[in-house]
Amino acid sequence: MLGAPTRGGVCNGRQSGFSRPALLGLVVAVGAAGAMWFYMQKELATTRAELAAAREQMKQLQADAPDTKEVTKLRAQVREAESLRKEAEELPKLRGEVTLLRKDKAVFEQAKAENAQLREWAIRLQAENAAVRGQNQSLAQAAASPAATAQTEQTRKAICIANLKQIDGAIQQWALENKKQATDSVELKGVLSYLRGSLLPLCPASGNYSPGSTVSAVPTCTVPGHTL
Repeated sequence: MLGAPTRGGVCNGRQSGFSRPALLGLVVAVGAAGAMWFYMQKELATTRAELAAAREQMKQLQADAPDTKEVTKLRAQVREAESLRKEAEELPKLRGEVTLLRKDKAVFEQAKAENAQLREWAIRLQAENAAVRGQNQSLAQAAASPAATAQTEQTRKAICIANLKQIDGAIQQWALENKKQATDSVELKGVLSYLRGSLLPLCPASGNYSPGSTVSAVPTCTVPGHTL
């Protein structure tokens, strides 16, 4: 019985548990797995080499990097330089303001001195006016006494001259406080506020008073001889 499989051949095939195609597939799979493992080992080696190179580069960068304290110091110097630059830009403006303040201070000091002088003059004129008023009051009282009937022309003239001095004092005080010049015209309405009762005094000889045409001109009376 040629060509028939022997019992022992059949049993050997069954005992192996693999057919030839299956065995070939297993061999191919093992070969592919080996190739994959080899590829992965190669990739792993490449990755390790790149990682080592990156670490070395990191160390080099850290070695070349400046010290943190030095960086902080440099930043502080930069901020200080920027502050100095801004101050330098503001300096001309500040100098101009200082110059204006000095000019204003000089003007203020001058005005202060002028005001002090004006007050001194005003006090002196007030004292003079008070003296004239006292003299005029004494003369007026004398004029009102019983002896006034025997009053001489000289006494009338003295009273009138005292009145003219009082008017002139009021004019000078008005001019001083209103900053009038010697050549300015006299405003009688303004001068009256510096006289008692805001009225011109009365001439004992029934004369009429007139202020001078200018501040420097003396007031006059219409009675002949009644002059300053």
